[in-house]
Amino acid sequence: MPYEIPTDIQYEERLLGPLTTKQSIYAVICGGIVIYMFFFAKEMNIAIKLIISFASLGIAVGVIFFELDQYVVHYIGFLRQDKSVSWISPAASRLLGIKEIKADSAFLKDGNVVAVLKITSINFGVLNKEDQDIVIYNFLQFVNSIDFHIQIVMRSVNLDLSDYLASLKRKIVQRDDQMALVYFEHFSKYLKEYVAERKINDRFFYVVVPAKKSFDERKIIRNLETRCSNIMESFNMSGIVADRMDNKQLLNFYASYFTQTFHVGEDFLTPITMYKRIWAGDEDKIDLKVETE
Repeated sequence: MPYEIPTDIQYEERLLGPLTTKQSIYAVICGGIVIYMFFFAKEMNIAIKLIISFASLGIAVGVIFFELDQYVVHYIGFLRQDKSVSWISPAASRLLGIKEIKADSAFLKDGNVVAVLKITSINFGVLNKEDQDIVIYNFLQFVNSIDFHIQIVMRSVNLDLSDYLASLKRKIVQRDDQMALVYFEHFSKYLKEYVAERKINDRFFYVVVPAKKSFDERKIIRNLETRCSNIMESFNMSGIVADRMDNKQLLNFYASYFTQTFHVGEDFLTPITMYKRIWAGDEDKIDLKVETE
């Protein structure tokens, strides 16, 4: 049976016994501090000697056995990052790194251009064994066929059943069934409380497709269209529906990470534009839909 040899094996040279070079350096420095405290710093108070010695030993043990230095570096990086930004904050623009959105693509400040495919997930568990094997095989074929990097994003959001319940209520009202309407009100209240108490989330899946770099913007857009078409066809063979986001959907997608977004008909509106229209007295002409994605 053939065995694939891993290509990402990392090996570090050993300097002092089982210790790597980095660990050996920390051990020598901290050991030297302890030796200096007890053999050369004779005039220093014994309590201070013990504190410095135990601190040095603690650092050495932490670095050698628990990678304390990596934790410290990651924690400092975490403290320096923006953890909370608003949709109007310049930090939001820096965090996303988007220069502009056009041609159904996001042009990033680092020179890359990406498209986003929204995936309609399937309930794999309800498929029979044959259909499950087909999905797995076709997905493996898809993974083996691509020769560029992609990013698969899963996003969890609060489950919103308002559209479903509103549609159900409209059907009951059209039938003029008062008894069914009473049952619906109880069912709607129970369902909302059930979702809120158990904090049930909905999951959305996206595939971020990068374009091949080029100095010609038209070539970039054509290349991205070809890549997206091939990926969507591969997903369709597995029974998975994938749709490419257009400019408005991309704007809504990125903005929704910072605030709820408003749709008026087919147009996307930021909250500021929305408020300006309301202040202008156009509120009666506006039909709002708040997206939860």
